[in-house]
Amino acid sequence: MSIRHYIERFLLLTWKLNKTQWNRPLEMLWLLLSPTLLCIIAVGMRMDTDVSERHNTYYDAIDMEQSWIDLVEALSERDKIRKHNNRSNNVFVPQLVIAWAPNDHNLFGEIIKMSEPELHTMKFKGFIDCSTMEKAIQENYLFAGICFDNSQIEKQYVILNSRLGPGEILLPHFNYTIVYPSELRIFNGTFIGDNWKTIYHDDPRTCIVQRLNEPQTDGHICYVREGFIKIQKSISENYLKLVSKTKIPNIVLRRFPVDGRVQDPLLNYINRGLPLLITIGYMFPAQILVWQIVDEKQRQMRLFLINMNIGNIIHFTSWFLKGFLYMFFSSLFLMLVIKVHWNKAHSLLTQTPWYIVLLVLTTYNVAATSFTLMVASFFKNSALSVRILTILWLLTYMPFFVLWNNREKEVMIIRYVSYALPNTVLALICEGLIEREVIFDKSWVDQGYALNYAADRLNVYSGAFIFLAISVCCCAVGIYMDVWNTGEAGGRRRRRIPVPAHSGDFTFQDRDDSFMPQGSQSIGIKATKIYEVEPSHRRFKIKIKKLCKRYAPNSRGALNSFTWNVYENEVTVLMGHNGCGKSTLLKILAGLLEPTRGLVMVADYNIQTERQDASMQLGLALNNNLLVPDFSVADQIRFICLVKGTSWTTATEEIELYTQRLQLTQVKQNKVKTLTAQQRNLLSIGCAFAGGSSIVLIDDLHCDLDLLAQSVICGLINEEKSRRTIILVSNSTALANHVADRLAIMSNGELKCTGTKPFLRNMYGHGFRLTLIKGKTFDYQELRNLLGKYLPNPTVESNIGYKVTFVLENKYEDKFLDLFDELEEEMVNLDIVSFRLRDTSLDEIFLRFGSEEGDLTPEPALLIEDFKLILEETDSYSKATGHKLTGLQFKALLYMRWVFNKRQLPIKIICVAALMIATACTFSAVHLYGKNYQLKSLSFNLTQLHYIDAFVEILNDNLEVLEMQEFFTELLFWYDGHVKVLETEETSDFYLLQQNDFNKVVNYRYMFGASFGSETVTVWFNNIPLHAAPFGLNLVHNVVARRFFNEEASIDVALQPLPFQAQVNTLPQAPLTVGSQMAINYSFIFGTMWGGLAISSLLERTFKKQQYLAGVRLATYCAAIIVFDLIRVVFISLWLILMTAIYLSPRHDFALYGWIFIVFVLSGTSVVTLSYLLYAIFKEPNYGFIIISLLNALGIIIFTITVGDELVNMKDSYQVLTQYTFGEVIFKLFYLYDYNWLCKDPEIHFVSKNILKCDSTPNCCKEYDYFPGTYGVIFDMTMLLLALWIPLILFILEEHYTLMTCACLQRAIPIKSLWRSKRNRRSRHQGSDKNAIDETVISERRRIENLTDKDRSEMAVVCQGIGKSYRRKPVLIRIDLCIDRSECIGIMGGNNTGKTTLVNLLVGETIASYGKLWIGGYNMDTERAKCYPLLGCCAQHQNLPANFTPRELMHVHAQLHGLSLKSTTQICEGLAHILGFFHCYRQLMRLCTTGQHRRVGFALAILGDPLLICIDGPPGGIDPNGKRTLYSLTAYMQMRGCSFLFTNLGALDCERLCDRTPILFDGQLWTMGTQEQRYQPGYLLEVRFKRKINADITTARNTWDRINQFPVSPHNKFILFMQVKFPDATLKHREDESMSFYIPGTTTNFSEVFLTIRKDAFELNIEDFYITRNVVTGMHLDLFDRLALKSVKAPTN
Repeated sequence: MSIRHYIERFLLLTWKLNKTQWNRPLEMLWLLLSPTLLCIIAVGMRMDTDVSERHNTYYDAIDMEQSWIDLVEALSERDKIRKHNNRSNNVFVPQLVIAWAPNDHNLFGEIIKMSEPELHTMKFKGFIDCSTMEKAIQENYLFAGICFDNSQIEKQYVILNSRLGPGEILLPHFNYTIVYPSELRIFNGTFIGDNWKTIYHDDPRTCIVQRLNEPQTDGHICYVREGFIKIQKSISENYLKLVSKTKIPNIVLRRFPVDGRVQDPLLNYINRGLPLLITIGYMFPAQILVWQIVDEKQRQMRLFLINMNIGNIIHFTSWFLKGFLYMFFSSLFLMLVIKVHWNKAHSLLTQTPWYIVLLVLTTYNVAATSFTLMVASFFKNSALSVRILTILWLLTYMPFFVLWNNREKEVMIIRYVSYALPNTVLALICEGLIEREVIFDKSWVDQGYALNYAADRLNVYSGAFIFLAISVCCCAVGIYMDVWNTGEAGGRRRRRIPVPAHSGDFTFQDRDDSFMPQGSQSIGIKATKIYEVEPSHRRFKIKIKKLCKRYAPNSRGALNSFTWNVYENEVTVLMGHNGCGKSTLLKILAGLLEPTRGLVMVADYNIQTERQDASMQLGLALNNNLLVPDFSVADQIRFICLVKGTSWTTATEEIELYTQRLQLTQVKQNKVKTLTAQQRNLLSIGCAFAGGSSIVLIDDLHCDLDLLAQSVICGLINEEKSRRTIILVSNSTALANHVADRLAIMSNGELKCTGTKPFLRNMYGHGFRLTLIKGKTFDYQELRNLLGKYLPNPTVESNIGYKVTFVLENKYEDKFLDLFDELEEEMVNLDIVSFRLRDTSLDEIFLRFGSEEGDLTPEPALLIEDFKLILEETDSYSKATGHKLTGLQFKALLYMRWVFNKRQLPIKIICVAALMIATACTFSAVHLYGKNYQLKSLSFNLTQLHYIDAFVEILNDNLEVLEMQEFFTELLFWYDGHVKVLETEETSDFYLLQQNDFNKVVNYRYMFGASFGSETVTVWFNNIPLHAAPFGLNLVHNVVARRFFNEEASIDVALQPLPFQAQVNTLPQAPLTVGSQMAINYSFIFGTMWGGLAISSLLERTFKKQQYLAGVRLATYCAAIIVFDLIRVVFISLWLILMTAIYLSPRHDFALYGWIFIVFVLSGTSVVTLSYLLYAIFKEPNYGFIIISLLNALGIIIFTITVGDELVNMKDSYQVLTQYTFGEVIFKLFYLYDYNWLCKDPEIHFVSKNILKCDSTPNCCKEYDYFPGTYGVIFDMTMLLLALWIPLILFILEEHYTLMTCACLQRAIPIKSLWRSKRNRRSRHQGSDKNAIDETVISERRRIENLTDKDRSEMAVVCQGIGKSYRRKPVLIRIDLCIDRSECIGIMGGNNTGKTTLVNLLVGETIASYGKLWIGGYNMDTERAKCYPLLGCCAQHQNLPANFTPRELMHVHAQLHGLSLKSTTQICEGLAHILGFFHCYRQLMRLCTTGQHRRVGFALAILGDPLLICIDGPPGGIDPNGKRTLYSLTAYMQMRGCSFLFTNLGALDCERLCDRTPILFDGQLWTMGTQEQRYQPGYLLEVRFKRKINADITTARNTWDRINQFPVSPHNKFILFMQVKFPDATLKHREDESMSFYIPGTTTNFSEVFLTIRKDAFELNIEDFYITRNVVTGMHLDLFDRLALKSVKAPTN
């Protein structure tokens, strides 16, 4: 294709995507505004949070002496309290003893001796080695210990006056370790998290602002308060004094000053919340996008467009552009929200420029769109894809919490892996931006806090590059999967299809395979394949050679070596039994389904190798899936035309043409999804013809259409067939008679016969068919006796209902006239209402070839007899009642949900994986650091730092100072450090104490620094890192050692924390506690998983009505679904409790486990009940799921923002959100658990109560109970219970309103309807008003008004004045109808006349606007629960659950009726056999055909012998053989006392089954259609002409002489013929190929009409004819005249 072609296709698809989105304005607003709306939460916090000014803060040099005095006094005071309470020392109240080792080296002893005055009050105790010393510190609770490294030290040196003696040689390496308990003694009011934190570089529990704001001179660090710095300084400097030859300078420690700035408390809240708000906000556009993409694939629209030369690349690009543009516009709104000054001059990110925000959001949009398209490429089920995308979206954010909690080198791998997850990358970028927000009054640079030594912060530009890389990877995967799944460009599905050498090669190697039907083949007519000889001059348009299709390896082949040729410019009707492969064949021809093997040529293009060229020749009307629901009718036709390559102008002309031809002009601008089923079918057919397709494929779309709509379709086909090749799939022999040039009949995937209609009739037709309509007192035996006089052993073809059909063989034709004469004479005596004679019809041919092979008893009567025996046997088992019935129903409902969930494998896999990932993230600290972790030894050597920035300044320029500066710079150089040399104008003042730009960034760039003077060296340290002070001090000590001792000198100091001795800090500390992590992570997963699973298990919305009709009460139904979901919640909760117990082992607390279990169950169940409610409100389940996701996300977000380190941080005002409440309860429970365990430690309890006087955290003076008390969860549990019960109660009320109704909702008959009824009360005989109704309707109304309660109880149904209006538009107007028991009623009328609405009213699917209804004497308004078990229903568009088999559905339905297991099995298998779907009895419904669906629906409707069975769909879509069986079963069920209401029967079928045929027109009953009313005396002659006129005309000369002209056409010829033969005949109907005449009964007789037509049939070019005695007339014919008139006037109106 050319570039121009690609661009045109791309623009067309882009127009389609955006046009459909604009037609959904509310959804489009949600796409654009959802991220912005969520960020309103942060805006509210911004408006409520004031920003304060903080002035410059300068800190004096640390007074080491005073700090030491404070430490000693505090410990001494504790020791007094200890002695007063007769307690021994512990880790918090140590002995004031400093141990040291080894004590056999005099150098170490001298250093200790020199340090004693400085470390006053402390006693010193020497040990022989360090291990002994450490043991003593732990056992005797000594204050600290000093372990000297003696590997390079001699035991004895000469030391004079605290100086190394002359001539003594000492290696210039001095190493020692200061040993401390891991626990801190001088903690900040809490035992939790106060330790040396040697496994971290940054404090994991506090943010930068908190560390900057520490008011103490020594800042946040504990090294000064705990005495470590004092010991380090004393030991190192006394060593330097000992070895140096001159006086060393005084070294002081000083904290970095904090520059004055605007302090924004909001940053403490949004550091985790803002990225979460943005991520969740963009989740909703992603949900909509993946839904739309996968829905297009699910409807096979994607595959259709690919076949039409719009490839996957164009699709992917168009969808990407659409998704990105909507996200980008959302980002513009979001950027405005972030940058608008909501509080004075402050926004959410005040310091970050707008273009940086837009850059981050835009690149994130690119990555998020690519990720969404990648996920969509894996799925073909829209509901499943939305749920899985939501889970994956949240999972890709969870690693951020792991990184947030564990920022050190242990998580480097996790960090790099997380860079592949766009949501985590966004969170990391936002983390850096928010930290950068702390740096005020400085031009923005792409760097914030840069002192994370394990890994640098992810800056904006690196993040943008990562986003683009993610996008490229996701796009590559998505395109590959799309190509793979659709088979484009040699994909997966095409590789195993053998293709011939060239397109014209029809040689195909035969092979023995298993595609043929299994088992022995029947011998006889059905095993024979007879095709009409194909004329050599005709051109084939479609060629099929040995085509095979199998859906599963062990399944029966849908097509078995199918070979067929289709002629050009002909209408070929393809017929066959349900499930024979007709639709499969059409899908293969359309390129929507891959064959297993075989060759298909379409217009000389090989469908396998030249699919796009072949598909461009095709127009498809296979189903409504290829319609775009949000297009208008005009847009739909235009789109199809443009896809087929026509111009915009031509497409406009096509729109006008086909909307007029198909009578869609009135709805041309209406959306497709608002059309009726009839209009959608007409539109599908119009789209197939639009665009100039030379081949048109039409599936059985017309089976539910009325005669008028079918005539419109036939008219269009007959007009177009001269320039089109049309294949029409239909099981309607009447339609085939009307439009077919050629017929093809399939059976079991094979072509059984094909040819023209005359050929098939001549080959397989034999004799005539005499059909008689029985009266009420009809005597079948007398009729056989009469026929026996003329026909020995007359053959009965069928005897169903009111019709009996006999075969009149041609060899007895000479006796036909006498037979007909006597039959007419005996009509009254035999009670024959009417009889008809016809030639062999297509029905008989179909029954020979089109019925399914393998039926041993194809005759319905024999099948009925077998089923009758089964029912008689099962009738002996009584149905369950009372509690036993309730138990059966409860188990059946549980079984149904278990089966459904068992088959939801993908979502289960994802949910399990999500739980595992959430668990791993929650307990990540254990995975990284281990349980009961211990602190590591930390050396203050510069090699421990991965990144070093420092500064140095000199306060004078003497040689000594300059040398120290050089050594400082040199040391950092060798460790890859960066040193900034500060130059001061006045050397008398420190550079950091001056107002300059350096002060603004010093806390964010530099770890330590030094100011060298001649007498004093000042060591500056940053308070943000944990260990800056000892690192800086040790560095300066090394500088001094090199300057005053040896240029190679080094001093290494290490801190060695001893193992924990108290029950504290057994788990690594983090910003988020275990409770917070568990609450957030599991809220993410459960909020999505429970809602998705609950909605998924309720997706059988249409089948729910069947459950109620089976007698299930509302309480039983609700109890079953809740118990099932509760079991699932309990199971998962137990698994999580097990994980928690493993994590906390051995510190088990079964009370904690119990409360966590209760919380999980209540939270999960509350989400489930909320899902029930939202699902009941929203018709589209995906919308309900999105709303559930939103509500759960709000709770998670607010909890994440508000959660802190203390219980008092939680606010009860947010507990209306279930997930917030869940998070708060889990947070509280774990905190209470920690407090309890801490206070169980006797030492902690003693310190908290006696030493700290109950002023500590935890306060061990209190009792920390889980349920009562200040911090108990009693209120929270109450809120969870309310969150569970309120949605559940609302759901039950909604279900009760929908299913059980309420008597108060019924209204009286409107005055307008009463007036209209009175106006129409005149009968047709009383006036000429076209709106006058029949007198039988008035009689029926009066009859109902006079019925008593007893009379109503003896009837199946009584409707009194019921009506229904939708949006003030009346659909039914005062319907008065009663149906007796065992009566069959056939409601007749066109589409959209209210038939389906009437059925819905009868079965309680909708509520009547007014009127009353009784079922079996029970009032539908007040006793609906009693009415439901008396009803059975088979809907017209009954969507049975796709993931169930017919066997499972029928078993469940039978048990709901109370049948025993044995009875259930027998009845269900019997129905499956008799209705012909036993071969798919154990096959999923989604693999069944439409006809099989309707058979199963009919079986479900009659299960349990309901009093009234409403059939709205069948027999439409069912093959003729299946119809015969269905009618036979209907007649038998009538004998068992069932009444039937059909709405889709043809006139001839109504004659067979129905006692009455009421007619609905414009929502009103116009006639009741009794037998007496339907028929009038006389004869109806119907003839059908051959397509070609016979060339040899041999009509009798006297006849032509009387006509005196040669007829121009067969119609005119026949009219003239009738004028001569039957002058009184009246033309009733004329079409292109048929005519019908009414002949009065007084002018002739039946035998004369037969003889006349039979004699001249060939000369008159008659293909077949029908003669009827006593014809159908009256309102039935008038109805269709009215419909035709209405359709003609509609466009002008």
